[in-house]
Amino acid sequence: MSALLANGVPLGGVGGVGGVGGVGGVGGVGGVGGVGGVGGVGGVGGVGGVGAELETPLASDALIRTRDGIAGTWQQPPANALAPLTTESPANLERWSPAVRATVIDFELFSRLGFRADPPGTPNPQTMHLWHLDAGNSGTTPPGVLYRPLASVTRPPIAVFEDQLPFLDHYADLRADRASEILAQLTASTTFLGSIAWLRPDRTRWTIELLAAAFRLANFVEMRLKHGLACRRAVEFSPQVQPMIATPGHSSLPSGHATEAFTASTVLWLLFRRPSPLPVYGADLWGEELMRLAARIAINRTVAGMHFPIDSVAGAFLGLTLGHYVAARCTHAATYEAWRFDGTSYPTTPANSRADTDFNWRRLYDISAKAQISATNPATGGAYVSSYGVQAFDTLFHSPILEWLWTKARSEWT
Repeated sequence: MSALLANGVPLGGVGGVGGVGGVGGVGGVGGVGGVGGVGGVGGVGGVGGVGAELETPLASDALIRTRDGIAGTWQQPPANALAPLTTESPANLERWSPAVRATVIDFELFSRLGFRADPPGTPNPQTMHLWHLDAGNSGTTPPGVLYRPLASVTRPPIAVFEDQLPFLDHYADLRADRASEILAQLTASTTFLGSIAWLRPDRTRWTIELLAAAFRLANFVEMRLKHGLACRRAVEFSPQVQPMIATPGHSSLPSGHATEAFTASTVLWLLFRRPSPLPVYGADLWGEELMRLAARIAINRTVAGMHFPIDSVAGAFLGLTLGHYVAARCTHAATYEAWRFDGTSYPTTPANSRADTDFNWRRLYDISAKAQISATNPATGGAYVSSYGVQAFDTLFHSPILEWLWTKARSEWT
């Protein structure tokens, strides 16, 4: 995966979100460290606090005996003493445990996605499509539906990976210098985000939950694409790669670390800017530092012997796309932009310089424009990252739940 998901266990303890994990007690202070494992909120789940210490045989026996000793004769409560809660109300989310909120939020995000290999029904499809499910504005039950483009990834030829093998040798020279980063980034990406923006479970619990949701979405999508594209890992190409950590048990492209890091950095950057730029945090420098961080996390995976640079290019493209998509879903935007990655157009040597074949996030994102940009092969002029066009959201089926979480998170930075 991304190992940003602890050992590939999807609701794992987010390193911390295991943290959020605590969110449980927001409290697992594990927190920030948290979101990192992305798996995130698995963490969230730690729920913390009172419940955990009572879930033991000793505590259960003690509770039985306590009730027997103090409850007394049953007294029927007055009728209608409690007003019923409002149905389908985002305000109820704050009543639920972090783990329950995470599940509800995941449903809101995941249930509007679709996947298809292209061309369909063929034995060896080369392009994988991610779709957004549009409920069609029909207002009927069930609603009419339509899938709209969100992202597509076309697998690079094997020759592209072979052309990038020298990067695995050259970047390995940085292993001693970056070992602590690489190991810490196995499970703690919000620790790094929190060094740029002041993230703490006791002051930014909603931002951490938002980032955890973004991490889980990224992992959900990247794993399906990894399976479909089935790109070989770097260690399979040469016995001299010799990674400094264990190679995960899934395919290579897109890089999960790159996908998750760019998704989270983009969501946090856009949180500071939508619906309008916040004082201080809305300045371009915050976006610049967040993107540099995501890029360093991605590059560290090549240093470690885990990924080719093209894996990070595909992951960054996907993370930027998903980050903007999450922000659009959370802010009731009218539109979002779909993007495509075409590995068959990716630059190779000798037609291109070695620098042109390496990963460079600035070819994919313009901080001053706050927007993704197309990237082209200098030798051929063909685009390997390009826009699929602006897509319209249905207006009847926006998500008040996602809007609620975004609003709560944004309020922590004002």
